[in-house]
Amino acid sequence: STIVWLLQKPLLLIYKTLISIQTHPGQSITMWCPHNIHVTGNLYWFKQSDGAVPVTIVHMLYTESLQKVEPNYFNSFTNDCIVMDQFSKSTTLTIKQVKISDSGFYFCGATGYHMKFGNGTRLEVKASLKRFHSNYIHSFTDHEQSPVSTEECSRDIYFKLTLLFGGIIFFTCIVPLILAIIREHRRQKHKKGKLFSHVEYAADPTAVYTDTT
Repeated sequence: STIVWLLQKPLLLIYKTLISIQTHPGQSITMWCPHNIHVTGNLYWFKQSDGAVPVTIVHMLYTESLQKVEPNYFNSFTNDCIVMDQFSKSTTLTIKQVKISDSGFYFCGATGYHMKFGNGTRLEVKASLKRFHSNYIHSFTDHEQSPVSTEECSRDIYFKLTLLFGGIIFFTCIVPLILAIIREHRRQKHKKGKLFSHVEYAADPTAVYTDTT
């Protein structure tokens, strides 16, 4: 698309030509823009890509005699691909062998002084608090409409907690009790063995003794 701006000191004129050019890579296109410089002034062409400020392509000094003046190129633009011409009431910009990167908006300007573009202003619109509250209520309603899933989740958690506390009780109460029983059994066994070792056995009452003296 081509949008044309015409600036002449001290009045700013904007021409909405609404020209749209569609082409293919490798072809050449020519854009034109009117001006109303009478004696002398400056002609400019600018390019604006999506989301960026306009940049200067080329500048040419205009004289009423249409004296041939070499254009000045800016921002890596060269006369190998871009050609600017001036006429008594208009100026043209020709792009040879266009590329995809050449897509954008092109502006021309005519003025007695240098033009400069600012960085612009970025506007960010956020969702309102009312909409956030509505989304919260909707989410809560969906949660209420699924009691089966909630019940199953609670049942699963209860089962896991039961296993956990059961394991804790087993290791803190049952295991020490078993160990105490084992220690008591070993102590009784050791005590009984000690008593047997101190018993004195009596003589056999059926034995016959003879006096050898």
